[in-house]
Amino acid sequence: MAELMPTPDAALSHRLGARSALGARAQELFDELCPYSGDGLRNHCLRVFHFTMLLLERRRQKADPDLLYALAMTHDLGLLCPDEQGGDYMQRSRSLFHRAFAAKSFELSPYDLRVADECLLYNHRLRPAPALCPESTAFRQSVWMDHSLGVRRYDLDAASVRDGFARYPRGDFNAVLLDFARRVLTREPWTLVDGIFM
Repeated sequence: MAELMPTPDAALSHRLGARSALGARAQELFDELCPYSGDGLRNHCLRVFHFTMLLLERRRQKADPDLLYALAMTHDLGLLCPDEQGGDYMQRSRSLFHRAFAAKSFELSPYDLRVADECLLYNHRLRPAPALCPESTAFRQSVWMDHSLGVRRYDLDAASVRDGFARYPRGDFNAVLLDFARRVLTREPWTLVDGIFM
């Protein structure tokens, strides 16, 4: 019998600590806004989280896994929320995060909010942004590690990257990416220059 892939809850539980309410809220928000029937987008988010944590561990950088999980689960949701505040999908993801998570009950510090802003605004940028905090750098690299199918590995070895893709399979993610491309090209083509390439 084939081994079952870990559920999002299992992926969350082995990394998250006391502020699991943040992760639970991120899952609720994702489930509420994700229109796709397959696991492609969810597993993309889980891979981004997984690779981010591995990069930070490899670099011996401390990080808040609850926050990074919430950011991973929401980083693409701006593409699915055209009515959210913001001129492009990265700004809309940021607006959505602030609206959903910046309440006092989640106890986000000014540094947490800096990490959130940087992760959400720069995660698809091809060229490195100057002076990002370590979490945001690892997050951006993890997004591109995933989009390059592991060709770009940064500080991770090939086996670790292969394990991430095996643990969270791509599923229907190619179809999701085609839908994302259609949304960008028809609604905000300027994002290809101002946000991704620059």
